[in-house]
Amino acid sequence: MSAIKELIDSPEYKFIENDIESFVSEKLAGYRTGDAESKTIHDSVWGSVEYSAWEMQIIDSPLFQRLRDINQVGLAMLTYPSARHSRFEHSLGVTSAAKKMCEKIDANTRGFCIPPDSKNAIYLAALLHDIGHCFYSHLSESIYGEFEDFVKLKMLFNEKLERKPKPHEILSFMIINTQSFKKFFFDHIDYPEKSEISPRSALFHDIGKMIIGANIERGNEILSYQTSIINGPFDADKLDYIKRDSFTAGLSLAYDIERLFTKIIVHNVEAENKKNEKRNEKRLVIKFNGVTAIEELTFSKIMLFSYIYYHQKVLITETMIKDYIYGLCSLDIIKNFADFLRYTDSDVLSLATKQEGRNPFPEYGFLDLGALAQNIRHRRLPKRCFEVSQANIQSTGMEKDESTIESTIKRQCEAIMYKCKKNMSTYSVDDMGNDVADLFSIITRENAPPLDTIISDLRDMMFEKALEKRRDFYKKLVAAYKIRNKDVNFTMFDTYIVFPKLVSYGSTIEPVVLGKDNNELMTVNDFVKLDHWAGSFNSNKWRGYVFVTDKIDKTIAFETAERFVLQGKAKLKNPTSYLKGIEG
Repeated sequence: MSAIKELIDSPEYKFIENDIESFVSEKLAGYRTGDAESKTIHDSVWGSVEYSAWEMQIIDSPLFQRLRDINQVGLAMLTYPSARHSRFEHSLGVTSAAKKMCEKIDANTRGFCIPPDSKNAIYLAALLHDIGHCFYSHLSESIYGEFEDFVKLKMLFNEKLERKPKPHEILSFMIINTQSFKKFFFDHIDYPEKSEISPRSALFHDIGKMIIGANIERGNEILSYQTSIINGPFDADKLDYIKRDSFTAGLSLAYDIERLFTKIIVHNVEAENKKNEKRNEKRLVIKFNGVTAIEELTFSKIMLFSYIYYHQKVLITETMIKDYIYGLCSLDIIKNFADFLRYTDSDVLSLATKQEGRNPFPEYGFLDLGALAQNIRHRRLPKRCFEVSQANIQSTGMEKDESTIESTIKRQCEAIMYKCKKNMSTYSVDDMGNDVADLFSIITRENAPPLDTIISDLRDMMFEKALEKRRDFYKKLVAAYKIRNKDVNFTMFDTYIVFPKLVSYGSTIEPVVLGKDNNELMTVNDFVKLDHWAGSFNSNKWRGYVFVTDKIDKTIAFETAERFVLQGKAKLKNPTSYLKGIEG
């Protein structure tokens, strides 16, 4: 039995599949495509792009149209008003980029052209790669992705396919492999030569592999280039969202996409499987003189993190909506994975009316979902009372003997080696990349104490842990109020601790750069030190925050937060100046 069939037949998969099947069946019930024609669609990023009749049949379906109401960058539009683009136009853009990549590969690669059936499969994967996104895009997947049943499924994907796909990629994989979707596709979509596809499940197994980043194999050949176009180091997805997200937010970011297109080819590589059998791999690579385009692409991604994804207003809005969504889940207003797919951005904030006086988190105080929804809708956001980064702390002189930079680096290396040894079957290249990014963020520092060692238990917390930390902070804040004989008229839910994860730029060790001799393969990191870039960002641009509502005195909150976060192991540089800044 193939690994993918073992995965689909597993109890963990079947448990969630019931929800997904229910949603897809409901969405496509009674829908008929009718006659369709090819269309030219005008796009602000890619210009005029032609989509075939069969592509339009999928695009016009209710399942695909729901992506119009799922914002590409979640609630970032509350900070960047023009960033209102959706997963719908992004999916069209990825398809456009995939088409251009296929066209250029054919033109650039001597003696090779992508077969027509493979091209159609790539276009289909591009169209459907985000079909599993739920409301507010990555924000919702950070919630359901933590649910116990979903964690088990993620582990199974890693075990069976040796991949760690993102939660929305798993849902996309599951949607296109439901019986309802396959029946809709083969009954109503005029896909080229579909009558010759046997077995029918094989097509969507391949499409699913492309979406989650697993390679397609045919006989003794690995067709990894197909997956790399959809989910790889410089895939169509990145080419679109980096360009689209920056453009709609009004940021002047650019990369030389034409240079990248003219330098990509498919290259034959000798590879080995688990049985040490020699196999031929057709790999997507870029010629060495096109690496500057990858460098520009990476720099643009860094700027997106700095300006959009990790903007303090974006982070606090996302943290507020997490309270709200977890509250809906706790009260069974959102009951299952089908509900995550069923509701879109326009629906979610109205669900607060179903609270009916119930308290989602009684052990932490009362959370009024209706009031929270109104604050999000009208952008009544909490304000920063505390901000910390490696650049704005200095030593207190108390920790030098105990925690030097050298000993911290040694401990970090030992921790990485321990993880590799203990979790050999599950410790992935992406995990290694995250840990190396952490290491480089330490190495690039100068004389300040390593912030990572102070705040490691605050960064990227799961929701239950975040609630506990907020309760601890709340208690200290209440104590500070009582010392000053001030009345406490706020709750724990008037405080927010926001310490996002460190930035990593993915795998830097995959050989995808073709050398001058047109034979030797090198990594992007041989040309562009992405680990160093990530470390530099984490040292100089990364920020952790504590936010409070207007019910709380920000000066008291600042003093409490500084003690709570830094624990006397470091102090902020010029805190008085900082206080003036946050009160403005």
